[in-house]
Amino acid sequence: MFTENLAPFFSDFASAATLDGASVSGIFDNQYIDTLGIASRQPMFTLPTADAAAATTSSVLVVEGVTYRVRSIEPDGTGVTMLMLERQ
Repeated sequence: MFTENLAPFFSDFASAATLDGASVSGIFDNQYIDTLGIASRQPMFTLPTADAAAATTSSVLVVEGVTYRVRSIEPDGTGVTMLMLERQ
């Protein structure tokens, strides 16, 4: 298993957020995507897997003053998890 300390990475590039009311730090991305000619945004929040351990698909994440519902949880096996989000 991947054992590198990811804290410096997240402390340098992270945004503060709350996940189900608990403070977390992670990388917020609201990337533009174009799928089959349909343009949209795909918000996601990347954080240490340990901080996402209690997340479910009904969890609520608030980042940059905007509320999102967790749509899917995607751990990458290296200690990092991406939460795919839906704006509420």
